[in-house]
Amino acid sequence: MPEYLITDSRNGFKTLSIIDNKTGKEIKLHSSYDPVKEAERSIDAFEKGRSSIIAVSGIALGYHLIELKKKYPDTKIIAIENDTEITDLCRKISPASLESIQIIAPGTDPDIVFEGIDLSGFKGISHYIHKPSYQLNPEFYDKAMNAIKLHISSRISDLLTRFEFEEKWLQNIFRNLKHMENSDSVSKLFGKFRGLPGIIVSAGPSLKHSIEDLKKIRNKAVIVAVDTSLKILDKHNITPHFVLTLDAQKYSVKHFTGVKTDKTILIADMVSCPSIMNTFTGRKIISTTSKYYQNSQGDIVRETTPGIDWIEKKTGPLGDIQSGGSVATSAFDLLLNMGCDPIILTGQDLAYSGREYHCSGTYHNDDWIPRISRFSNLDTINQNVIRKRKIKYVRRYGNRNTIISDFVFDLYRSWFEDSAGRISASVINATGDGSKINNTKEMNLVDAVKTGTSKSDPQSIIDGIISVNTHNDIAEIRKSIIHEFQKIENLIDLTDSEEPDESTIEEINNLLEDDDTHSLLKPLMRRSQFYISRHTFETDKARDIIYNDVKMSVRKMKEILKGSGMME
Repeated sequence: MPEYLITDSRNGFKTLSIIDNKTGKEIKLHSSYDPVKEAERSIDAFEKGRSSIIAVSGIALGYHLIELKKKYPDTKIIAIENDTEITDLCRKISPASLESIQIIAPGTDPDIVFEGIDLSGFKGISHYIHKPSYQLNPEFYDKAMNAIKLHISSRISDLLTRFEFEEKWLQNIFRNLKHMENSDSVSKLFGKFRGLPGIIVSAGPSLKHSIEDLKKIRNKAVIVAVDTSLKILDKHNITPHFVLTLDAQKYSVKHFTGVKTDKTILIADMVSCPSIMNTFTGRKIISTTSKYYQNSQGDIVRETTPGIDWIEKKTGPLGDIQSGGSVATSAFDLLLNMGCDPIILTGQDLAYSGREYHCSGTYHNDDWIPRISRFSNLDTINQNVIRKRKIKYVRRYGNRNTIISDFVFDLYRSWFEDSAGRISASVINATGDGSKINNTKEMNLVDAVKTGTSKSDPQSIIDGIISVNTHNDIAEIRKSIIHEFQKIENLIDLTDSEEPDESTIEEINNLLEDDDTHSLLKPLMRRSQFYISRHTFETDKARDIIYNDVKMSVRKMKEILKGSGMME
């Protein structure tokens, strides 16, 4: 362990040195004469350019951090520090230097640090190196900086993907609005099934081995089928209590085609394909997907799907389900909110068990059957799917040998492992094959259900919940849509000109400042605003880009509002 030496500099400020116990060499992290002046000169010479984030390698006693905050008060600063002892000394001697600064230490996950940082206006990251600190362990600082860059790159990629889908989500949300009147909100289910086992039925290849057990335990556990597994269950005359869908794409309708749905309750995310809500014959419950994270101030922040904030201002909360990227992860959070314990996974292979992609009976197999010939059977088609994936080998269920998985499956496996390790409810993997999922108990399905503490009949609880008519009143939404439609038409009239004058621009800006209008148009305009933030444009050029984006967005919004069917 090195020795940390705090002394007074000649002008009275504290300075820090590290004494190497092996060599006796003293490494000064600050000037022994005037560490403040030294920091001022260094930061004065540093330019961040257009960057919206500054990463600082090395904390020392924080003099350079204070100067950075003075020079760039509106810029997010993240500090990287290898030595926790130095961080503790800085907090003790100069606590103000670390205020509003997040620190990446050894073992810190960049995901946690950046989770509360909005990258929609990201303009780049600049790197300030505190040389004496950096030279103590350059490998650590280089590795940390690379991890930050990789994280930001991944987040930007996710953001661009989100931009691709937000318009579709908004269209679907408004087309599904009419179903709110005759649907319950998912929040009605929360906390009503405490101590009852909850089963997530996914469509992994091993599901076929759980069919007979599922028939035995329907009255002893809440069964939530992900949409891909519904056809398989229907084929075997198994009626799940709920089926969950959240995919916005049209192909998701195929999961429901030809399936008897009158006795199963549909839980549909507001972004899900409207055709599912339109054709489903059973009871319906609506939900929303939201993400919760803690910002740098320690506050819990809710990030909703575009348009949901606008709707909930008129209806009140609909009920959130958090998602890890798949329907099964959403089903996990649903059962957790419902109070189920244990949460049981079945058909959750997260691997190519038996060298298959899905259990036979899904719509995928239905689509593949016409492609079967004497040159290509189902096994060949499955193998071709696997070959196209970036495969990896993982530990198998039961900890016996390994099994073929892929990197997407592995991301979901990590999500389940992390989630199972964080909650008080037991999580049981009753899949019987596929990937081993750490932090879960492995058990057969019938025995897993016996671990629940409540012996209540889940169907009786469900009947009691949905018999109370608390459907959503959409009169306020209808009125608001008609009102917004008129404002959108006014904006369309104002954007007819190719070269608007200043008064027209001002009038457009005034209309866009309306909270409701801004909330609706924001998802449609985020791409161009992100583009502008990432590039340098003269004021007139940036204004033209925004004007043209408003011009397109208001016309799209008009069609979305008309498509809702709520103006009749």
